[in-house]
Amino acid sequence: MIEPATEQIEIGGRGEPEAGHTRRARLLALSGLGIVLIAGLLLAMAQGAIAASFTIAGVAGKLSADRFVAQGVAQYPAVERTEEAAVPVFTSGFRQAQAANFCFSVPVGDLPGVGPVVLRIATPGAEGFQADNVLTTAEQIDGDLVQRNVELGRDAGELDKGPADATGRPGGFGQQSDTLEATNLRIVTRSVTAGTLRLNQARIALGARERECY
Repeated sequence: MIEPATEQIEIGGRGEPEAGHTRRARLLALSGLGIVLIAGLLLAMAQGAIAASFTIAGVAGKLSADRFVAQGVAQYPAVERTEEAAVPVFTSGFRQAQAANFCFSVPVGDLPGVGPVVLRIATPGAEGFQADNVLTTAEQIDGDLVQRNVELGRDAGELDKGPADATGRPGGFGQQSDTLEATNLRIVTRSVTAGTLRLNQARIALGARERECY
């Protein structure tokens, strides 16, 4: 039996280069990032799963799914700090999650001679995306949501239905539920992490012709 690959995947970056750095250096760094990212993803998926942290940093991406189902849900507000600003986000943790027709996209940058470049990852079918111990931070969430056995106003520091690290500031607002189901889900996300990520029949593309998920 082949063991799942373990990868640390980061998409995006924090801030612009210091004054005096050339656009060529930025182009090379971004190009290298895309190559390493895709190679790591393809290697891991060829072995069946990614036992990994899947993250984006400092850049807002878009995530969509026709249907999203999660068990063990914890949610609370937080602040994500970049070099430029502090961004308020809504953090959601899920012990287990799966999605139908899942799509994730993030703008890599506007490259000289190429134009705007987008990284897009899409999986077809009812269970194309499966993950454990998921943590997302979002600027905006749209969709039709149903949660069961909801606890509203729970101390964010005492949330215990989501992943172990899905807790917020003690004394702050939190909510949790046994399950969450969403249809026509659309999220503007600042970061996504998953303990184990499985992408079935995934299409991974990086280029100027790629479009964001919505």
